[in-house]
Amino acid sequence: MNALHIEFDLPGILATQAGFNAENATAEVRRMLALFLYEHQCLSLGKALEMAEISYWEFADLNRQLGIPIHYSQQDLEQDLNRLAHV
Repeated sequence: MNALHIEFDLPGILATQAGFNAENATAEVRRMLALFLYEHQCLSLGKALEMAEISYWEFADLNRQLGIPIHYSQQDLEQDLNRLAHV
């Protein structure tokens, strides 16, 4: 897999205010970026989950906490109903 490595310095006071520490900073920044890109419809739900490296339920809970709606269109519903009809 081709990966883009991103590195930047985050001032300690900002890291502390955001609840980041040396052990969780990378994972938290990854989650926040995935949430942001999902919210702005730059990533699908599946790709956001992959980027965040968390389960659907964890992601849905984070969305709820931050007031980010899950994007689910009428077309998504119809596709899901069609899949269920063939189970």
